[in-house]
Amino acid sequence: MHITHCPNCQTAFKVREEHLRAANGWVRCGKCQNVFEAHLYFAHKTDATAFSEAGDAIEGVRPGLFSSVATQKPMHSSAAWIWPFFSVLLAFAILWQALLWNRHWLVAEEPALRKTLETLCFPLACKVEWPQEPNSVLIENSSFSENPGGGFHLQMRFKNIQRHPVATPWLEVTLTDVQDQVVVRRVFSVQDLDLQDHIAALRDQRVQFSFEVDASLRERIAGYRALIFYP
Repeated sequence: MHITHCPNCQTAFKVREEHLRAANGWVRCGKCQNVFEAHLYFAHKTDATAFSEAGDAIEGVRPGLFSSVATQKPMHSSAAWIWPFFSVLLAFAILWQALLWNRHWLVAEEPALRKTLETLCFPLACKVEWPQEPNSVLIENSSFSENPGGGFHLQMRFKNIQRHPVATPWLEVTLTDVQDQVVVRRVFSVQDLDLQDHIAALRDQRVQFSFEVDASLRERIAGYRALIFYP
C-alpha cells in the first residue's frame, strides 16, 4: 500500500502495488481527474498527516476507479507510429510528383519507362509524350519555289541536335511581298506535314509539301519565312 498526492489538487490517495503494476504506475485523481505517475508523488509512511488525508479522501473514490486507470496508457505511445508513416507517405508523394513532372524527358531518355509512367499518370489523366524542346530543333536546307501548274512548293529539313528524341514541331509559313510585308500566313500541323510525332536523337526529318494560294495574291509573293513551334 502506498500514499500518493495529486500534483494538481494535492489530494492524497491510497494505491495498491498491483494497481500500479497494471497501469505502469499511472493513476487518475478521484477529485480533479488529473492523470499522473503515482511514484513521483509518494508520501513517506512517517507522514501522519498524509495518512490521515488519504483516509478521508479514499472514501470519496468511486469503486473501480483505479481499475479503469490500470488500462490507461500514455497517449503518445498509441500514436508513435503515425509520424514515420506520414514521413514515408510524403517521400513517396514527392517522388511521384518528380516523376510526373519529368515524364516527357524520362520517356525520351529511357523508352522502357513509358508503361510505368502511363500507369502513374492514370489517376491524374495526364499524358506521356515526347519532350517539346523548340531550341533543340533547327530548320536546315530550306527551299521555296512556284509550281508551274499553280501554287507553291516548299522543301526543308528539321534537325534534332539533342541526344534524345524530341517531339516534332509544327510549321508556320509566311509568304511576303517585295517589301517583306505579309501576304499569306499558313500553319501546318505534324499531320499536315505527314511526319512522325518525334525526331530521333541527332537525326533529321525531311519536309516537302505543296499548297495553293489565291490567284489574286499570287503575283505579290516574292519571298517567305518559316518558323517552327509547339502548339
